[in-house]
Amino acid sequence: MGMGASFVEFFQSYVALAFFNILTTNPKVERSIIITCIPIFLAIGVHYFFKKSTSMPKPTTKASNAIGFAKGFMLSAFNLIAIPYYVFLGGYLASSNYINLRPQFIASFSTGVVVGSFLVFFLYAKLGQYIRKKSERMSRYASKIVGLIFIVIAISQAIRYWW
Repeated sequence: MGMGASFVEFFQSYVALAFFNILTTNPKVERSIIITCIPIFLAIGVHYFFKKSTSMPKPTTKASNAIGFAKGFMLSAFNLIAIPYYVFLGGYLASSNYINLRPQFIASFSTGVVVGSFLVFFLYAKLGQYIRKKSERMSRYASKIVGLIFIVIAISQAIRYWW
């Protein structure tokens, strides 16, 4: 899943920085992204919150690895909030003269985003395996915690949009 999510992060960060001027001068685009994300995050959050806990076998085939890649790809593709985040980050870095918003620098930045994201997802997966080994009971609540995180994100975006 981490590879699929990291793959999408490249394009999200590249689009955000490449279209920095358009996205920062047109608040309607940002509002559209936020309003689109609210129901998506609510749906994902409710799904994980009410998901029945099952034991997760390790993927052993190439097909199961491809399904994991597709899941990560889709989950990250639905995270449209990443684009305004990278617009903000790119604006800060450009105004502080830490990054130049030319295509080759944007590609380098986006590559760094992919590497960093993949490392974080990898460490998160390893930590999850460690925790699962130590406590089966905790794995029952993991999907509920993920669901609550998505619901909180959706609510915070709704509050940000309407207030």
